Amino acid sequence: TSMYRTLAHALGEMKSRGAKEEAVSCHVLNPKSITMGQLYGQFDGVTHEWSDGILAVTYRNAAQQEKLHNVPDRQWVLFDGPVDAIWIENMNTVLDDNKKLCLMSGEMIAMSSAMSMIFEVQDLAVASPATVSRCGMVYVEPSQIGWEPLLTSWLTTLPPCLATHAAKLRNLFGWLVPSCLRFCNKECKSMLTVGIQPTDETTRVRGLMQLMEALVAHLHDEAAAAAVSKELPLWIENLFVFSLVWSIAGLIDAPSRRKFDEFFRAVCDGKPPRGYEKVDGHFGEAASWASFVPATDGATVFEYTFSREAHKWVLWMDTIAKEDMVIPPNAEFSQIIIPTLDTARYTFLLSTLLEHDKPLMYVGPTGTGKTLYVQKHLLSLPAERWSSIFINFSAQTSANQSQDIVDGKLDKRKKGVFGPPVGKRTVIFVDDLNMPQLETYGAQPPIELLRQYMDHDGWFDRKENTFRKLVDLSFVTAMGPPGGGRNPITPRYMRHFSLIAYTPFDDSSMQRIFQSIFEWWFRKEQFGPEYLRLAAPIVAATMDSYKASMANLLPTPSKSHYTFNL
Repeated sequence: TSMYRTLAHALGEMKSRGAKEEAVSCHVLNPKSITMGQLYGQFDGVTHEWSDGILAVTYRNAAQQEKLHNVPDRQWVLFDGPVDAIWIENMNTVLDDNKKLCLMSGEMIAMSSAMSMIFEVQDLAVASPATVSRCGMVYVEPSQIGWEPLLTSWLTTLPPCLATHAAKLRNLFGWLVPSCLRFCNKECKSMLTVGIQPTDETTRVRGLMQLMEALVAHLHDEAAAAAVSKELPLWIENLFVFSLVWSIAGLIDAPSRRKFDEFFRAVCDGKPPRGYEKVDGHFGEAASWASFVPATDGATVFEYTFSREAHKWVLWMDTIAKEDMVIPPNAEFSQIIIPTLDTARYTFLLSTLLEHDKPLMYVGPTGTGKTLYVQKHLLSLPAERWSSIFINFSAQTSANQSQDIVDGKLDKRKKGVFGPPVGKRTVIFVDDLNMPQLETYGAQPPIELLRQYMDHDGWFDRKENTFRKLVDLSFVTAMGPPGGGRNPITPRYMRHFSLIAYTPFDDSSMQRIFQSIFEWWFRKEQFGPEYLRLAAPIVAATMDSYKASMANLLPTPSKSHYTFNL
């Protein structure tokens, strides 16, 4: 995508400077985000009238630009989405020597000399040989690009006060990121596979940049930057560590987090394990850095946060206010949320990334609180600045249904531009993101629709066949690991997100949650103090039964319902 945009910009720049080139008009559509009838056109089943599809209108406009408007610009019609045998067959007459789009209405639209057809696809796994043989191929090798160009570009976007620290940041990336990526790939179990390894690594490094950018965004204000100028070197190092932990290692499961903690402390102490002294892509200078990593105290780096107010590492549990731990006597049972380590850290990541318009995806098994925590946070946001749209995906969810839900909540700002009321920002929370079933050739139209927004800032109005630009929207998504009816998501969509794994509750969190609820109920029903003492052993015994059930009562073909979770 960046390649064709850069080329189009360069050609336009050359024309403006008097070179013999023409500017470029790009017409982008995703063929899998709409139905075949909406793409090419269809007859109305009742009136038998023909209505043009989005491609027919786009193609006709591109073909007539030079004739009607005397505009010699290049016209690029881009299909940004999966190519499969269903929709591409109707394009064969365009791609062969005829160069005409033939519609079911009988209309034939000839391609003009200024037009080019471009297909941007992830792979050619289901493309027919007839299509492949008619197109020139440009293959972008992921491993040849890497994440270093992304770093160079990102460093130029940081607040001015960090410009003098760019060399330090580059050194930190070069020293720690390659070895941590390699360790996570080789020694840790991820809850999600994000495409092939090179693109997976780039997605995680981009997540590191997004989180760090959100944490230092307020330093764009000169007064705020001046107030912390002395602490800036300390901030940079520690916020980098925090961001690295929740991006590079953000998707690994609970047992792997212990392993990563030991590895990371060893690397920062200048004693990397054998084989990790200098891995491929390593370009930073190593240093002994143990003083900047949180103390062990039996807790991992995932259990600490760097306090920008106190300029030191503190335990997540110490950030929870005491009044939040008390359940009001009149509380509704279904609305009770007990603050834990998980509520503190996942809510902080959510609020930080949302505040700075960074998309966030939570991945975790059923019963870990993904939906509950996100909904609670979104409903607590100030109503004068924020609004929310909640979408639950199922196996039968279609792209049209998803589009109608969002479009129905947006206002028209001006011609072709839609968004929430002026002054507000809308957060769209998509739950069970990977539930929509795959089509015959592996595409998921609802996901392709959402990707069209992420890549091109909008989608098409299906009645007017014009592009709708959407503004002031933020996305938060949640899903379980692929398997059991959940499908893998295209890496082209996931690359936009910061990816965070929700791990199942540990024993201390479960004991805390259920013991607090037990004690609240005993007090509410006015049981004596002798009964309050029973809460802890009752919860411990129930937890033992729960864990024994999960370990021994495994699902089988005849007992497929043996799936235990909270």
